[in-house]
Amino acid sequence: MSNFQRLFVAAAAACLVVLSAPSRAGVGASGCDDLSGIAETPMVDFQSQIQPIFDSTCAGCHGANGPAGLDLRAGESYDNLVGVISNTNQNRLRVEPGNPDSSALFLAVSCDSPGGPGFRMPGTDLQQRALIRDWIAQGALAEPAGTPEPIAVPVNGRWALTLLTIMLLLTGLNLVRAARP
Repeated sequence: MSNFQRLFVAAAAACLVVLSAPSRAGVGASGCDDLSGIAETPMVDFQSQIQPIFDSTCAGCHGANGPAGLDLRAGESYDNLVGVISNTNQNRLRVEPGNPDSSALFLAVSCDSPGGPGFRMPGTDLQQRALIRDWIAQGALAEPAGTPEPIAVPVNGRWALTLLTIMLLLTGLNLVRAARP
């Protein structure tokens, strides 16, 4: 499937989820953890922070032929999660970017009865669940969105002196021009 086709399928799936009433946040889920006391982790990185959770707690079951057709192995997990309709709850996306409370993955690790699958997925601790929440809330990006790094400008005494001299000359020229009648 081409990238365009994947994008089209993901967009269509997202539209279906948004338009369906049962897709509202947390509908059908119960016994969910209260993660409000855990501060948000900024700029969560999928490869270095989320994938290791899957590697250590999920990929043992959710491998090549995992339950519900979900493969969470490295190199497979992202494409199997983000914008993909859940096999266990057709009214939800596995990961709905920006909305953890409507994402089947987050509900599956955070709720005793997530509203499909029928039970909490074992293995994650509260910190890992909060990290998954933050990653989804931040848009479920493959790479974190951050501020661009500033451009490095070499600064030494001679460079600074030259710049200062030019600025003073320009300021002086402007003062001379302004003083003319």
